Order: sequence, then structure tokens, then C-alpha cells
Amino acid sequence: METEYSTKGQWEPIKYKFNHIPVHIALLHTNKVLAFGGTGNDEMNKKPYPAEVFDPQTGQIQLIQQDLDGDVFCAGHAFLPDGKLFVAGGTYKYDLELFGLPIRPFSGLEQSYIFDPHQMKWVKKGSMNFGRWYPTCIMIPDGRVVCIGGLTKSFPRVFLNKLETYSESEGWKKLSSTNFLLDLILQVLKNSPGQKLDRADRWLPLYPRFHLLPSGEIFYAGSYNTHITFPFLLAYFPSATFNIDTSTWTVIGNPNNQNREEGTTVLLPFTPNDHTARVLLIGGGTLTGADATNAVEMIDFSEEKPQWKSIDPMAHKRYYSYPVILPDQQVLVLGGRKGKAIHTMSNTDSMHSGDGEVPHDPNAILEPELFNPKTGKWSKMAPMHVDRVYHSNAILLLDGRVMTAGSNPMRRTNELRIEFYNPPYMFKGQRPKIEDAPDKVSYGNKFEIKTADAGDIEAVALIHPSTTTHCVNTEQRYVGLSFDNSSNKITAKIPTNHNLAPPGFYMLFIIKHEGIPSKGKFIHLS
Repeated sequence: METEYSTKGQWEPIKYKFNHIPVHIALLHTNKVLAFGGTGNDEMNKKPYPAEVFDPQTGQIQLIQQDLDGDVFCAGHAFLPDGKLFVAGGTYKYDLELFGLPIRPFSGLEQSYIFDPHQMKWVKKGSMNFGRWYPTCIMIPDGRVVCIGGLTKSFPRVFLNKLETYSESEGWKKLSSTNFLLDLILQVLKNSPGQKLDRADRWLPLYPRFHLLPSGEIFYAGSYNTHITFPFLLAYFPSATFNIDTSTWTVIGNPNNQNREEGTTVLLPFTPNDHTARVLLIGGGTLTGADATNAVEMIDFSEEKPQWKSIDPMAHKRYYSYPVILPDQQVLVLGGRKGKAIHTMSNTDSMHSGDGEVPHDPNAILEPELFNPKTGKWSKMAPMHVDRVYHSNAILLLDGRVMTAGSNPMRRTNELRIEFYNPPYMFKGQRPKIEDAPDKVSYGNKFEIKTADAGDIEAVALIHPSTTTHCVNTEQRYVGLSFDNSSNKITAKIPTNHNLAPPGFYMLFIIKHEGIPSKGKFIHLS
């Protein structure tokens, strides 16, 4: 029987808060959520806040009382194959204004750290070759982390075009040439679709949206963040793929709607019979921050010459939206703000509640929307209780819920409340149960999942846990597995393509009719 909850889902009453603004969050394979924000967008805060580890099952929060010698506010991050979180860059200096005019932008930190989920502590690693503020990190199947973009530590800050990689064996290594002028000329001349640039150096906007494709290439999907936006017109930074083995960029082209400031992207689920990469480009707005957009585009890499194509728009215009892939293969898009993409609200006097609860902004979008990749249609979901705008996050949890946290509409105005969403599949019937499954699996091999619901299972999936900030999530990916079932067990097979599912920890789900998933189980792919 269809109910309001089974069509729109339900938000739980709010019970928990972080102690400090969670600018960055990550779901660890211990089934706990790491949250951190360094100095938390407060230039008067001389000492970074401690990280916090939140248990979504009990609501307990543990402060990580460990001083870092760098400010990881606005860093990049990615998971390593062993499940540790790698964090690079951050804030060396805050911006500076004189008489309301910017005279110095933010500058980037060169340090890097690893957070160990079992030791519950940070470990400092080597320094990058360049300071980076607003970089993007993405792990590739050989275990290296590629770090791209960001403002540098010193003048001229905005002109950093160097890529570098980190590995435990080699530390930091530049993937770049040194001819600044030649790099600039080549990027200008080779920005039309199909053009190739045989060098790793490439200028990109801040926090570029990246996704690893099954081909092994890294796809820059367009969209960008604010702060020093003047060079970042998408016309000059078209979507492109990067082959790290040959250090070659191949230009794809611009989206139809180039108003994508503060937009977001998501790599759509892979099914057992279709490993084609498809990426959504969602929302954002004008370069000047004057107006948001509800426009959505998709690029399909099964085409001979992939290009962005407009699809059905969302009901709401959104800056700062956050996409979450669900076990039923649908994508929940939540949060955001219509109107101007400003990091403040019109009535600032009402914002300083002082208790971590920011009053509602009438321009904030509380109603999430659900995208169905099979139909290409959007559906409105139950509204949230709390605004989620700038410096917010949203991730899928192991139990199938969605967790949202954060929001920082202006400096020293921090939303600390945590909110949980139960998607519609929670109300469509009894959920299947994973009774037993291995802790480790390997490429090309089969493994067994014990369940009394084997005969009802229609899909088996691995979903990579998320680490996200600033509408950027390079980690989440859904990999459907082929399987056979018997009376009380399922035999599933791991693909052989490491690019399809890079090594690391995944959430294993079994899904029955109407997209009803089990609770997940962490499983290590190595």
C-alpha cells in the first residue's frame, strides 16, 4: 500500500549536533563519520578546531584532541585503498579586504595528512610541491592520489596549473612540465572538442569536479566554485578527460548552460550489463552569483563523440546542492539556495543564534528531489527541517539513510545540527537481510552472501563511501554486480576492471523488488 512516506520519504526529528562546523565529512569503514573544518571559515580563529568522529547509530561524538600544524579548512581529500582518509592542502592565509575591496585572496597550504580510522588520529605525510587552497583529490586504481587545482601559497596564486600525485612509496611527485608560457598558449589553442594536449599541466577552476571513468581516464566534469571567479568562465575551461599514463588531456566541450558556478556533478550507477559512464551536471548559477539555475545536463560516454545534453530540469533552482546515490540506483539531490549565490543572508541580524541553530533563510531550498536514471524524471521528496547551503554536506550511511550536516551562510554563523533522511524504500516493505558475507573480496572472483531472502533479490551492489566538501564528491560510485541465487544464498562476482571499482572499502547491499535494500556491510576490495 502506497503511503506518503513510501513516495516521499521521511526526515527524522533532530537529536544531535556537532561541536564545530563540519566543512568536510567522510564515512569511515568503521561505520562512523569523520567531520572536520580546520579554522571553520573564521579568520579570527587562530587555532583550528579539533576533528570529530560521530557514530550515527548511537549519536556519540568523540573529539580528536590532536593539534595539527596546518589549517585543513578547504582542503581536498580521498580515501586510500586501506580505508584511511588522505587530506591535502588547506588554508595558509585568509583573504583580506580594505574598504570593502579584496586586496589579497586566500592562499594555499602545502601540507598533507592521513586520518587513521582505527587509531583515531592524524598522521602527517610529506608536503606537496605547491600550496593548494580548494584543490580536488581523486584516487586512481594503482593507489595513487591525484591532486589538482587550488590557489597557491604565494603570488600569483591563481595561476597554478600543475598536477601532482601522492603514493606511500614515492611521496609527492609532479606530473608537469615547467614552461609556463607554452602551457598557456597550448591550452588556449587546444580548447575545442576533440583537441588533445600532450602534457599534464592544465589550468582548472577551484575544486574542479572529477570522476574516474571505467576507461581509467579522469573526467573533469565542468562546474566550479566561487572565489576569484574572473578567470573561470567555462568557455575557457571546457570539460576534458585526462589519461595519466600518457599525460594527455582530451577536450570534450562545454555544457549547453555555462551558468554553473557552485553546481555539482555525480557519476551515475553502473549496472552488471552496462558499464558505460554517464555523468550528471546539476544546478549552479551565473558567474556573477546573481541567479541560480535548475538546469541539468548529462554526458554519455557510450557515444562516439560524447557531449553534454540537456535533460529534464529540477523543480527548484539551486546553488550549493548535494547529490547522494541511493542503493535503489536513484540520486537524491538536496539542499541549496535560489536567488543569489552569496555567503550570507539578507537579514544577517537574525542569524546569530549562538547555539548552532541558524534561522531559516527564505531562499534556502528545503525540498529535496529524486532523480531516476531509468526514466530521466525528477520527483519531489519530503522537506528538510534545516537549511543546507554553503559549507554543507550529505552522504549515504551504511544503514541506507542519508545524513546531512553543516551550513555556513556567513562567517561565524555555523549550523551544527545533524539531520537524517529515510528514503521511500524504507517504507515499502520488509527489508532483506545480509546474514553473512566475507570481509574481503578480490577482482574477478565470486563470493557468497548468505540470506534467507535470496529468492527475492533483484540486485547486488557495491557503493563506495563518500568523502565530500563544497559540493564535490569524487568518491561515491555505484557498481552493480552480476549474481546467481539459490534457496538461501547469493553468489556474486566482482568485475575484473579495477577502473570500474578502484580498490578500497565498499558498502555491500542486496536489493529486492521495488528497490528495497538491506542494511549494508563493509567489504574490502583488494
